Amino acid sequence: MSEGRVPRSRFYDGRLYARTLDPLLSRLHQYVADQVEPTGRILDVGCGTGDLVWRLAPKADEVVGLELSPAMVDYANARRAEKSLSSVSFVLGDARRALAHLPDRHFDLATAVFVLHEMPAAAQAPVLSEVTRVARRLLCVDFRAPMPWNLAGIRNRFFEVTAGGEHFRSYREFQREGGLPGTAGRAGLVFEHVRYIDARTTEVGLIRRRADR
Repeated sequence: MSEGRVPRSRFYDGRLYARTLDPLLSRLHQYVADQVEPTGRILDVGCGTGDLVWRLAPKADEVVGLELSPAMVDYANARRAEKSLSSVSFVLGDARRALAHLPDRHFDLATAVFVLHEMPAAAQAPVLSEVTRVARRLLCVDFRAPMPWNLAGIRNRFFEVTAGGEHFRSYREFQREGGLPGTAGRAGLVFEHVRYIDARTTEVGLIRRRADR
């Protein structure tokens, strides 16, 4: 779920999300995990049910999932108890407040998969600034702007429309602001394009502060 709002759950968060949407994201989550080298601490922003977190757990000493939906966090914590993973934890809250107590560069890497386009435009740059304060690098995956009008692009637009009016407005703002490169630039951050995936409708990139390498 997106940042920048009071924590709340949608009707499909938790078990229903895990059964319906997680399977659709499974290959993407595995792709992201495959890009990550073994490291110390990883933060997954907008972690949902924890599907990506489980895939990252073997790559790090500690993985923290940050999520705004109480139902998602409850579900993820129940799965964590089943898996007995002491290196994994989940935090409920907005990145701008939930991470404020952590020192700079606390995490070696942060990940955010289809998170930024869900946020109101006013929240995107502040969230990016805070995440890149506590993490040396942010591996980000989100819709390309402008998105091509191919079959994958039409499919993606359909899902954005059906997600609801508020969600679609945030998506359109994200597109107008130039997607990942534009959002990173507004936050005064460095964006490094990695590649396009999913018929070139989705962009993968690294975001960092100018002082970090």
